[in-house]
Amino acid sequence: MIRKLPDAVIREIAAGEVITAPVDVLRELLDNALDAGASRVAVTLEGGGINSIQVEDNGSGIPKTQLPLALAPHATSKLSSLDNIQTLGFRGEGLFAIATAAQVSLTSRPSKQLGGATLELLAQHHHTLEAVLETQPLHDHPAPAGTLVTVRELFAHMPARLAALDSASMEEKRCLQLVQRYIIHYPQLAVTWHSDTQQWAYAGGSFADASKFVWGPVTSNRLINISTEVRQPINVSGLISRPELSRPRRDRLLLAINGRPVYWHDTLLKALLDAYGELLPAGHYPVGIMNLTLPHDAVVVNVSPDKRHVKLQAVQEVADALEAAIHTTLAGHPLAPALPNFTAASQLMPVASHAFPDLTYVGQYRQLYLLAETGSDLWVIDQHAAHERIVFEELERRYTEEAPLELNAPELLPMTEAEVASYLAKRGELANKGIVLEPFGAGVNATTWRVRSIPAFLVGHENLIPNLVKDSLNGDDVSTAWRRILARLACLPAIRAGHALVKADAQDLLDGLAACQTPWVCPHGRPTALVLNELELARRFGRRGVRSVKQKPPKDIQSNNTLF
Repeated sequence: MIRKLPDAVIREIAAGEVITAPVDVLRELLDNALDAGASRVAVTLEGGGINSIQVEDNGSGIPKTQLPLALAPHATSKLSSLDNIQTLGFRGEGLFAIATAAQVSLTSRPSKQLGGATLELLAQHHHTLEAVLETQPLHDHPAPAGTLVTVRELFAHMPARLAALDSASMEEKRCLQLVQRYIIHYPQLAVTWHSDTQQWAYAGGSFADASKFVWGPVTSNRLINISTEVRQPINVSGLISRPELSRPRRDRLLLAINGRPVYWHDTLLKALLDAYGELLPAGHYPVGIMNLTLPHDAVVVNVSPDKRHVKLQAVQEVADALEAAIHTTLAGHPLAPALPNFTAASQLMPVASHAFPDLTYVGQYRQLYLLAETGSDLWVIDQHAAHERIVFEELERRYTEEAPLELNAPELLPMTEAEVASYLAKRGELANKGIVLEPFGAGVNATTWRVRSIPAFLVGHENLIPNLVKDSLNGDDVSTAWRRILARLACLPAIRAGHALVKADAQDLLDGLAACQTPWVCPHGRPTALVLNELELARRFGRRGVRSVKQKPPKDIQSNNTLF
């Protein structure tokens, strides 16, 4: 039932501009289709959407008597209060804004209604639209269940707006990116696309099907399902990339909250990167599809006209759930990169999806690399990187279990005014790490401070304390500086190149690596292991034994679909 919003709610909505380009029209129509429960959507563009945009869906439809009200300002079936928004649309002004900017033809039929009806409008000014709607005739005719909206001649009566648009090809590209973004977040939705330059159909399916269609098999084959128990009332679903698939931009790291594609909140992005830790190169981002489902009253969506920014009532709680989900997912998969191939990457077999395996020591190469086997795979382990990872996680364990130690002879530390201010802001976080400072004269305005306590396992490495404190006060957050110090400490006792290991010690090293929480990389982010499949070796040697006659791996085909 479509109804006029109460005046009190209308006054709360400060929407600003809703329609500024063809992509805004398309977003409003797609949101309406999804809110109507559509499982199929057809999009047709002419002239990049400037000449015409048409969206047809098989949703619940609009009753004939309510078609004029659907185009009226602040009229919607989706909302009675801003405190509990459960739909993509909610302001009741999407179709109204479109009707003031272009010619609109609205055809609809609910499944139980006999025949459909069409309402056609030329672009109208805001102050005349409601009056026109009261007298505009409806046309009855046969129609399939669902809704068809055609928007023509966008901004034809607004020369300044029309001149501000980009070329038809650029506007079409933005519309295409939007549609593919919805495919990514709604993989079950079947979509067809027709434009001046291309046409295609996506049949609907899983997240893997959607990512393969949009990004191609090369990328899709390196994504893994986010596997986590539902943490009520927060749920995380989608795909995330293996660490070797990363990008210097986050253009393929996509987030939707309660089905709404949105920009990343800084706290959520940090939680995601923290879950990867050293698995990602510095300055890189994974590829992924993140769908977060939260209680509707925990998300404030009426914060920007384009609806791509939302405000979370408990952002840290959501960030913790996201970090736990990504960490659990990565922990359940093999993250060792394949050995560099001899000719082409398509010659390498993917490793089965399981956690870091139990490895059996085979030998040592160049007194630096351990050779090991498991199943049909040959593993090459960098003994220094592996030992660094083991020592690093042991230091982390000791830090959490051992109480800080108060120094008998506190170390003096000169500090600038900016560093003092930063310390006072981070004092609690540093104290949680076991580091406590106090001013050496002149109170908090002192330029020299004393280090009163340190984590117990740093005894003997007091020379690192100034670096730890300075790093955490000069831009880095405490956790980042802390991990850097731990990584430096882990490197000191780690086995070096040229160190021969007896079989028992080598096996202990492999077992210790397998017991780590993040065995795939050293604390500095370098891989600890590479893997090569027996089948590849068999083909290289021309062997055709029983074990080598297996199904050929899928070809690594580059996709023609380019997006984001």
